[in-house]
Amino acid sequence: MTTVRLYDRPFRAFGDGKAGFTFVEIMIAVLILAALLAPVYQLMNSAVRETERFYVEAVAISQAKFAMDTLMFQIPWRAIRAGNPARFEDPKAVPAVRTLLESALPRMFGSGIDTPTAGVWRGDGLLTDAKGFIYRVRLACLDLDDVELAVDVPGKGLRSFLPNDLTPKDADGNHTVMKKLILEIRWSLLKGVDPLQDPHVKTLHLVGIKSHLDG
Repeated sequence: MTTVRLYDRPFRAFGDGKAGFTFVEIMIAVLILAALLAPVYQLMNSAVRETERFYVEAVAISQAKFAMDTLMFQIPWRAIRAGNPARFEDPKAVPAVRTLLESALPRMFGSGIDTPTAGVWRGDGLLTDAKGFIYRVRLACLDLDDVELAVDVPGKGLRSFLPNDLTPKDADGNHTVMKKLILEIRWSLLKGVDPLQDPHVKTLHLVGIKSHLDG
């Protein structure tokens, strides 16, 4: 009688084999996964950068508006002195004005505004926001002492006046009735980087004209 063997090798129970993934297969899977996730990462990274760009721009605009509003409506005319940067000093040395300057100027310009002379400050400083972005705020002030003003005088018609016809000399020796204020704010899109050290610095300018209304 001939014996027929159904299997040339002994039968192994299910799950007893040693089959698995090789290192090459794992590396291929990792590369495929990385290729799929790379666009997602780039998209998220781009969204974060765009969000930060909008954030620092909004902070810069808000700070510039605050500084200009304070200059136009709170800081006395005589305390804003011509220069680039502008100089802040009250020639009448009124204590309340000095207290106002001591309180308002650091909020407007940040640090670095002090000078060796007591009661005198520079309109040029550095601010750092809560997220670590740095801003440079600077004010230039120009005395407009050559402006010709036209006034309709009752019974005499339209007449022209020069500043020296309307006001005495100020503390700087000028006949000035108007000041041109140029506020500049610079910022970097990189946290902790001084805008002066960033070749891709962003800049915003606000220009205002302040008239001599406070005597």
